[in-house]
Amino acid sequence: MGRLVVVKGDPVSGTDKHNVAGQATNPGPPPPTVPYTGIADFAYNGAMTDALSDWVSIGGVPVALVSSHSSLNAGEAAPPAGKHSGPQGGNFVPPAPTPVAVSLSITDSPLGTGVPNTGAGSALLTVGGVKVLLDADKIDTCSGVGAPAGSTVAANGQSFVTTD
Repeated sequence: MGRLVVVKGDPVSGTDKHNVAGQATNPGPPPPTVPYTGIADFAYNGAMTDALSDWVSIGGVPVALVSSHSSLNAGEAAPPAGKHSGPQGGNFVPPAPTPVAVSLSITDSPLGTGVPNTGAGSALLTVGGVKVLLDADKIDTCSGVGAPAGSTVAANGQSFVTTD
């Protein structure tokens, strides 16, 4: 069975890893905080937004290609509530004291950009020689450390064009 073609605005979600540093809550004060440096997992909630096809669209919406990029949704990188900000990390290595202080921040840059994984795209459908992105393709999000392709794209912007 074929897979749906991805278009502008289709969601990208998953998890990626980042270097973090700052002040964490000291489990045995005083002082109230201690320096912390490590790696943590962060939720990636974004959408396909950039470098989309200039001349092929579905229902008036540009098609996403393997050369396209995703961006974090608005507010996702804003501490303290954004899920892609220092204090919202999980699986800290080394383990961070709990609760994690708000002054912890991601030190990697650029932050928020995702690119299709090298295995992404249709084997049959191309636009100008560039593979079209398909539902459930893996996306390498951010410039974080560790395992690539922690996120996937879901074709939600259209429901009638499929390919293999």
